Amino acid sequence: MISTCSRQRSNDVGGGPERLGTIKQRRRAMPVKPSDKEEEYFVRIEVERKRKIEEERHRKLQEEERRRMKELHFMQCPKCGMELKEIDFKGIKIDKCFSCEGLWLDAGELISILELERTAMDRLFSVFKK
Repeated sequence: MISTCSRQRSNDVGGGPERLGTIKQRRRAMPVKPSDKEEEYFVRIEVERKRKIEEERHRKLQEEERRRMKELHFMQCPKCGMELKEIDFKGIKIDKCFSCEGLWLDAGELISILELERTAMDRLFSVFKK
């Protein structure tokens, strides 16, 4: 009688042979490990997240480096390193180094000077056209 109770109890707990069959069926029906496509998706998401973080870090470093270089070199002569002063040449601001007598133009300033000079030259040559 004791052996019957122990056998009956083992079936109730889940240790019986018919119970094992259902567990094996469940394992086949529900995979324990995610599929390869699922893993690939999450790996791609993680790689993209890390790439965005790295790009943001790189952008911040470049921004900081640009700011630091501007502070270090702003209005300094590229030739001798002395301070540049802005002078007015026919309404155009030009940077001049009084140490080495260098003249430095910002973007668009050369074109503006050439336009001024061209109009003056056109006026001069217009005298000879008549």
